[in-house]
Amino acid sequence: MTRRMRLPAALAAATLMTTALVATTQQAAFAEPSPPYSTCSQHSFTVTISPTDPTPYTMAGQLCLQPDELRGGKTVLLMISGLTYDRSYFNNSYQPYTYSWVYSATTRGYSTFNIDRLGVGQSGRPPANSLTMQTHAYTIEQVVRKLRAGTIGGRAFTNVVGIGHSLGAGVLQYLAGTVTDPVGVPDYLVFSGWLHQGNPTALATLASSLHEASIDPVLSAAGYPSGYMTTIPGTRGANFYHADGADSAVIALDESTKQTGTLVERQTLAAVRASTVTLNITVPVALSVGRYDTLQCDEAAGLTCASDAAVRTRETPYYGAQACLAAFSVPDTGHSVTQHGKGLDSYNFVHSWLDDNMINFASSKDANGCIPS
Repeated sequence: MTRRMRLPAALAAATLMTTALVATTQQAAFAEPSPPYSTCSQHSFTVTISPTDPTPYTMAGQLCLQPDELRGGKTVLLMISGLTYDRSYFNNSYQPYTYSWVYSATTRGYSTFNIDRLGVGQSGRPPANSLTMQTHAYTIEQVVRKLRAGTIGGRAFTNVVGIGHSLGAGVLQYLAGTVTDPVGVPDYLVFSGWLHQGNPTALATLASSLHEASIDPVLSAAGYPSGYMTTIPGTRGANFYHADGADSAVIALDESTKQTGTLVERQTLAAVRASTVTLNITVPVALSVGRYDTLQCDEAAGLTCASDAAVRTRETPYYGAQACLAAFSVPDTGHSVTQHGKGLDSYNFVHSWLDDNMINFASSKDANGCIPS
């Protein structure tokens, strides 16, 4: 076991103050709505980015608790956003009854913990070159353990469901495929906007749509260090949306609340998608992808997302039997599923899948832990 170095007390305190200051001087927090009939609270806590780096960084999130004994009383949905998004991705302030997954989940009776991963929102900003997919996975493992222990919000959860969008899904994928201690791994995984083979043309377009956050008109005042990138103004609609299924007001809000990503995050994505990682996943996995997600789908190139069955067929070779793979192709939707009107269809698919796994057919699972098809 790697021994962790200890900081002198004065240096540790100074570091904590620095990371807290970083979090409070970032772009102002979005107007985060609290869903009705649930108890929501803001939480911040510290994590480290590797076993050999003791530097504490602040991570922040909103915990919404539900008392439902079958669902939120024991199960929490841990939500992790994608590149250039913070937790507003899962809790849109515009018409939240339509666009907020937090609203939908809590209405169904599930508790949620919607976080800002490191580098975005109210969480701390490590050096850009340290924000790899591996370090993100290491921090999320710590969050999973805290949720099980009840050190965030006082409720110890029996089940943790990892819900990740795009890069956030990749983080969860790497965590579940590399960590062997089940205490640190979610019990169920939901990957949204994340398949093994991306569309090279669209991904190249996205790469060319990025520039330094320090020169961006929305983010320049927030003081981002070199290496933090964001999307060039006016490019999010084409990269992340299917116009026929999107509201122009949502796209405008997305442009005004956009966040950052780093080059190193993108460079370490390939390791996450390796079948040597994903074949080691031993918990049930549900996939949700927009039918018109240009970053993942290209019918002409054989990257079909035309149906649930097509998505499942594409992804089955990358997962073992214990992943019990389920898939949903979200109609009239692009990459950023929650930002489209049909996002509700995706939430309903996921919540029904969770109900079936944990309630309806919990006693009928086969030897691999899969529910009846």
